Amino acid sequence: MTCPEDALPATPLTENELLLEKSEVIKIHGPDKKGRPILRIVGKYFPANILKGESAEAALKGYLQKRIFPELEKKPFVIVYIHTRVSRCDNFPGLSVLRSVLESVPDTVHEAIRKLFFIHPGLQSRIFFFTFGCIFFGPGLYAKLKYIARMEYLRPYIALEQLEIPDFVKEHDGTLEIHPLCDYGIVKPVCVEMEMDSRRWNLLDDFYDDLLLRGAKQPKLSEAF
Repeated sequence: MTCPEDALPATPLTENELLLEKSEVIKIHGPDKKGRPILRIVGKYFPANILKGESAEAALKGYLQKRIFPELEKKPFVIVYIHTRVSRCDNFPGLSVLRSVLESVPDTVHEAIRKLFFIHPGLQSRIFFFTFGCIFFGPGLYAKLKYIARMEYLRPYIALEQLEIPDFVKEHDGTLEIHPLCDYGIVKPVCVEMEMDSRRWNLLDDFYDDLLLRGAKQPKLSEAF
């Protein structure tokens, strides 16, 4: 099949952007039950052991601009972010990096987001976004955030057959069925790696540092909404 004459060749990816593409951190699936594309993000796949700081920021911005945004074509879409087994040391780029990437997203793309589904949020994630969500995402995107404790609860919005779900996500779902209190970090099964490393609390410190560097005032809880 030949390409249309007016079709432009895809912009070449840098080495780090190619790494993101191969790791499949960010992929477009779908559609959802309303016919909209699904932007699936698997946090565990992010190669934080290789991409750190400025290199992670540049790679994420470049890959989104070259591969993801053109494919979405400014049409309404939903985001499914899978937080299962994300570790600050192994596969998390850092809050300041993510905030910078969010700030670089064009307004037309922000406006096209219809829902942000956050899969398997831990207790720390819930506390963080309850306190800082409006500041981190901005009021518009924060209002579209919806926590999903089990993949099954996503079915009213998305047919799961339209989404590639990693095996470790299904396994985590099974663990939560047996130990439901794991949702809140109260129970930690010995046989399963959970997100209860005390170092994850440093995420709050990182975000405070980022706010101070940007000259923002320390927010009060009442100002986060």
